[in-house]
Amino acid sequence: MPYNRPIFGVAGFPPNFFKSSFKRNRDNIFEWLTSLRLDWVELQNTYGVKMKDEQAARYRQLAEQWNIGISIHAPYYITLASPNREIVARSIDRLHECFALAVALNSERVIFHPGHFPGSCSKSRKDGIQKIVKILNDIRDDLPISNVKIYPEIAGKKNQLGTLDEIIEICECVDYARPCLDLAHLHACMPDGLIEAEDFVKVFDKVERHLGRSTIENCHIHMYPVGVGDHGEDSHMSFDDVEEKSQMAFTFFARNKPTNYFYPQSGPFIDAVFASKINPVIICEAKDTQDIGAILMRDKWESRHEATSSSIEVRQC
Repeated sequence: MPYNRPIFGVAGFPPNFFKSSFKRNRDNIFEWLTSLRLDWVELQNTYGVKMKDEQAARYRQLAEQWNIGISIHAPYYITLASPNREIVARSIDRLHECFALAVALNSERVIFHPGHFPGSCSKSRKDGIQKIVKILNDIRDDLPISNVKIYPEIAGKKNQLGTLDEIIEICECVDYARPCLDLAHLHACMPDGLIEAEDFVKVFDKVERHLGRSTIENCHIHMYPVGVGDHGEDSHMSFDDVEEKSQMAFTFFARNKPTNYFYPQSGPFIDAVFASKINPVIICEAKDTQDIGAILMRDKWESRHEATSSSIEVRQC
């Protein structure tokens, strides 16, 4: 469903939840998020879909009561492009489980990593994407896709399937697929990274050119700073974490950004969201500070929105 403003939320259960007065019961995550004026939780099924039916029914009721959106992150070990038929079969089973859970939770979004590709050359990558597309289309009629969409996520490692172009290709070829723009992963695999607002805008523009305005207007975004190594993402970081020195820091300095904060950063990102006039679901995966990062981004967007509204009122007067 479309939103008339960006939606901010968290991945999983942040440490601050367990430090709060709500900590006694995980069911309280929805009320806790509401108390922080956050809108969304992405439930992590890292090692499999294990939520029981009665818990799903309870979460659905609580999410509706507290007006909190839910997305589901599928298990990390889904690998549809594997040459091993048993692995592919298990991966398909896990997607079925995720879609069934989405229906039980009244969630419309299943996020998944495309996984590794069988080989080490560009042809193997291409074959891997084509295999993923074929499987997703083959299982289409067995999935409850009237409301639930699948969101392939940009990969954080260069040896994984899921470049921005590959995610776009999957979404072009699978009618129930939408992009999950993990901007930290994208940053980690780019030569120059995502530094300025215009860097983010170029990503949004590319998605719009290929997938249409409606897709980018309400897309799904993972946003947080990340440590970067030779092979891509090294680790999730907090927005206020500082690195002493790294090759990426020298790159930033060369681009007139003499700072050693980890990137991507919230300010340029929110500027880009505002400039592109989009209202995505923005999930913060900052290390141990998902709620703090989500609030930081929300406050920056609200500040920009209020300043613009005031400016319009002044001009009208």
